[in-house]
Amino acid sequence: MGAGKYRQLKPTVGPFFTGAIVALLLTVPTGGFSRERKNTNRPEALYNSLYLESVCQREAGHRGAQYELLEQALQLKPDAAEAVFDMAVCTSQGDVTDEETVKSLFEKAVKLTKGGNTYYLETYAEFLTYRQKFESAIPIWKKLTTNENKRENAYRMLVTCFDRLGQNEDMLQVLEAWSKVEGGSEYVEVMRMKTLNRLRRYDEAIAIADNLAKANPGNEYYAAARAESLLERGDTAQAGQEARLLHEKFPQSPSVQVLLIHYYNETKQRERMLDAVASVILNDEQEMGLRTSMMQSLVNDIRSATEEQRVVNVFDSLMTQPLEDASMPELYVHYLVSKHAPDSAYMPAMRRMIDIDPSDNSARLMMVQDALNRKDYGETITQCREGIRYNPKNLIYYHIGGGALFQEKRFEEALTLFKQGLPYVKDTKELETVSNFYSSFADALHEVGKKEEAYVLYDSALVYNPINAVALNNYAYFLSLDGLRLDEAQKMSHQVLEMEPENPTYIDTYAWILFLNKDYEGARTYIDKALNKVEDEPGDGSLYEHAGDIYFHLDKRNEALRYWRKAENLGGGTELLTKKIKDQRYYDK
Repeated sequence: MGAGKYRQLKPTVGPFFTGAIVALLLTVPTGGFSRERKNTNRPEALYNSLYLESVCQREAGHRGAQYELLEQALQLKPDAAEAVFDMAVCTSQGDVTDEETVKSLFEKAVKLTKGGNTYYLETYAEFLTYRQKFESAIPIWKKLTTNENKRENAYRMLVTCFDRLGQNEDMLQVLEAWSKVEGGSEYVEVMRMKTLNRLRRYDEAIAIADNLAKANPGNEYYAAARAESLLERGDTAQAGQEARLLHEKFPQSPSVQVLLIHYYNETKQRERMLDAVASVILNDEQEMGLRTSMMQSLVNDIRSATEEQRVVNVFDSLMTQPLEDASMPELYVHYLVSKHAPDSAYMPAMRRMIDIDPSDNSARLMMVQDALNRKDYGETITQCREGIRYNPKNLIYYHIGGGALFQEKRFEEALTLFKQGLPYVKDTKELETVSNFYSSFADALHEVGKKEEAYVLYDSALVYNPINAVALNNYAYFLSLDGLRLDEAQKMSHQVLEMEPENPTYIDTYAWILFLNKDYEGARTYIDKALNKVEDEPGDGSLYEHAGDIYFHLDKRNEALRYWRKAENLGGGTELLTKKIKDQRYYDK
């Protein structure tokens, strides 16, 4: 039945704890701080009991309970350093207590121990660094460099603070002090070399690179770093010669590939530079963050159609590689969107995204939509079942999957899937999705003869979305087929035409209801309009049969016979249609 045709939907498709303390206060566990305590008649004993229990709650992960216990303990003993410190840590892990209050708690805890508790100092410095209060953190980290157990972390964090502040001279001083203590560790020397390059002290940076290369003859990174420093100094000829030799020896080396990009960029060799960028992007030994960043740069720097094709070729090659995260496929999708590519172009990237993360709803729904667009209902069903497997509460999979089963005339399976989706109606906030689900469910119920149940669900669909065109059209059409409430059906069908006046299926429904109401001239006007808009596909047979019925009642029997035969040719053959053609007359059943 043409008017009941399934619609192709377009789905719209740190070290610190971050939970809110207020919320946690509501979840104090049974057997927590309410259990009986001994010796609670003395303040000191009561404090100890409260504090020790707060530690237990902290270790159990019950931050709300810990907070309340600490609050009670500090009322008894406000200068207890351990309780003040624990309260500072506890409040730093939420977003309820303001930053200044947290800082004052840390400072009080440190002061109470006269600055001698290095764990308190280190935790406070980490808090300040995490909150990007680098200038406040630096004096504490400097103090901790004198402690043998905290020294390495303190130096690292000092380097981080000065680096984030862009204070390269101060960072170099820290690295030199650290180098003396560590005796020239590779990490420190590499950081010194990079900082010297930033300060344009290239000769010193090259000297460090030479020493590291001699000490590590099998490590091409240091030789590449030396060439980078030469390039920074402006010695492009020597840098290029060393880069080419390294590339011959280590063609897949990440550091050498990056060196070549810099060299070709500095010497204005764009084609070679782009080839080198592509090599980095396609090198699965490179870190994915760098590969993605370079791919983004390549996309942003397209200057010609040839370069645009290069980008597509690189993306297509990437889609054949093993990928551990979805950053590259996602970037490909964004690129295709910017180019207004057809939906089918997205599919390789979407398939990769699903391979990497089967629970990705956006990618899954794009694949569902693509299958619907191709009228591949088998693939649609498969994708919806997989969607349900990973996102069982997403009602749209039940709706589209059930509709696809309906299209394949697997009506009982469709009903089963719709019934499985019913519990998730209450979890669905999108009213249009609920309305569409009920409408498709009703279609399947009517098809198997459960007409009263179908009409109840059509009513439900229209409660959630009173202007659901598919529900209004199918409801009206099925009422007309059953000879029920024709005036109401005509009003619903007319409402649909006001919303979508050019849709041939909806026009056909209105024409058919006019026919049943014996308005044959009106019916002909609308059926002619509908036939002018169809493309004579197999599903259009019912429109031509309706046209034949209408024209027969207008005493235009030749036209009626021609339309009935056209309906038969389009696969609309039924025993009733065959009888009409054979006897050249109208039968209603």
